[in-house]
Amino acid sequence: MAEGSASAAGEMPGQSVRVDTPAQSLTAAAAGRPWLPRWAWPAGLAVVAVVLFVCYVRLSGTIPDNSDGSDQALQAWDMLHGNWLLRGWTVGDVSYYTTEIPEYMIVEKIIGLGANVIHVAAGLTYTLLVLLAGWLAKGRATGREGVVRALTASGILLAPQLGNAVHLLIQQPDHIGTQVPLLLVFIVLDRGPRRWYIPAAVAVMLTWVIVSDRIGVFTAALPLAAVCGLRVLWARVRDRRRLASLWFEIWLAAAGIVSFGLATLIVSVIKHLGGYTPLPLPTSIGAAGYLGSHVVLTMEGILNLYGADFVRMPAGVALAVALVHLAGVALALWGFCRAYRRFFSTTDLIVPVLATGIVFNLAAYIFSTVPSTWFDTREITAVLPLGAVLAGRQLAEPLIRARLEPVLAVVLAVYAAALGYGAVQPPVADNEQPVIGWLEAHHLVTGLGTYTESNIITLDSGGRVAVRTVTWRHSGAVQRAYESEASWYDPRQSYANFVVTNTADGGNTAVIPRRDIIALAGPPAHTYHYKTFTIMVWNHNLLADLGQPPSAVPGDIP
Repeated sequence: MAEGSASAAGEMPGQSVRVDTPAQSLTAAAAGRPWLPRWAWPAGLAVVAVVLFVCYVRLSGTIPDNSDGSDQALQAWDMLHGNWLLRGWTVGDVSYYTTEIPEYMIVEKIIGLGANVIHVAAGLTYTLLVLLAGWLAKGRATGREGVVRALTASGILLAPQLGNAVHLLIQQPDHIGTQVPLLLVFIVLDRGPRRWYIPAAVAVMLTWVIVSDRIGVFTAALPLAAVCGLRVLWARVRDRRRLASLWFEIWLAAAGIVSFGLATLIVSVIKHLGGYTPLPLPTSIGAAGYLGSHVVLTMEGILNLYGADFVRMPAGVALAVALVHLAGVALALWGFCRAYRRFFSTTDLIVPVLATGIVFNLAAYIFSTVPSTWFDTREITAVLPLGAVLAGRQLAEPLIRARLEPVLAVVLAVYAAALGYGAVQPPVADNEQPVIGWLEAHHLVTGLGTYTESNIITLDSGGRVAVRTVTWRHSGAVQRAYESEASWYDPRQSYANFVVTNTADGGNTAVIPRRDIIALAGPPAHTYHYKTFTIMVWNHNLLADLGQPPSAVPGDIP
């Protein structure tokens, strides 16, 4: 019977039968499908990216939109319709012209102009930031160390704290978005060979970023030039190396310096060709008496960025999560200190550049006149991704050696749970949305208001209703040359016949005193009240009554 069974199964009599273990079966299956290992990681990362994107879009929705993000959304819409140089626009001291505005253009091309543009673009930006930080932290490491590096960096960024941190990190375009192309610059520098075209590529990429946001000078260009210059000096003095052998570092230092000059030239050319006009950057140095308060604001801001703002947190789950986030702060601080301990001894150029970028960014912030409120922390958001990458690159080896991977896994799980909790919170609409339907129903298409209502109503309505920013003064209202386009105020192109105010915006009826509105055009023909809004309507074009702004600077009323 045994022989018959063996023969029936195709075996020769007396031949042993091989039984594969499950592991051997999986290996054999993988050998039959050689594409499986090759595509497993990319497919897994794609799934993670989609999940993160959905979570960050939801997280962004927990903070209402405002006119700050709407400014760039409207500029992107204008560029999509042919105004590539943003002719007629006066923008802020940071234009985002080559960084986040192109991203907004892509989003608007897909979903159109509307309230969701800001949240979708913000979610996309932060997803890219998390993934690129992990990629840069991994570097050339493979296997176990590479995984720990990537997860450490991406994990620190994973779960922004609800409230102020979400506003700083996943809202309107800001300096945090600038870190996405800068991380790409560092990845090119990290992965590229020592060839002539790498400094050239770095110079071009840095120029591209600095055209939009000069924070890149402090977080990338200047640190790169300083670190490479110091390394060249160290090699000449200590090791007696010839300058010819240090050509790569010399050219990288030149790339950092040249990029600032090229960016300044490009912005000047754009303006000369009739493109946008940027406002000047604040360059004043703060008084010495404010230095202590600036340091305190900086420390509180860093805790906020890392999700560890426990100072004013009530007891409960949120406090516990904030305390767990202190692990990320500790890792980043450890990685930062370790970077300077090995400043000249390591061949890794990225580590000292990132650490120096943090120093330059913090120093420029603390010694300036900028620090005033938590919102000003947006000026140092680079500290978060740069610190996270330093933690990943510097600490993976000692953490593995100390067998702390299970602890890291628990911390990462808490971060992931915090992200999930934030993502299921209900979205919050901005204060201006309720009036849009009312204005459309009453055929009110173009009107005037303050910066608070203007561009956000225009965005939320998809451009069907436009409210233009005006600086209201006792002597008469004038156009406001700030995040606005000159043609908006041309009475030959638009007919504005209403003024809208909203008491939900902190009582902006006090911001626009009625006497100032009357000074513009006399008593209104009709006055309507809808929810928290007051809408005053005239029977003529209010744009013809506006005065010209004295200069291209923001008005004295926000």
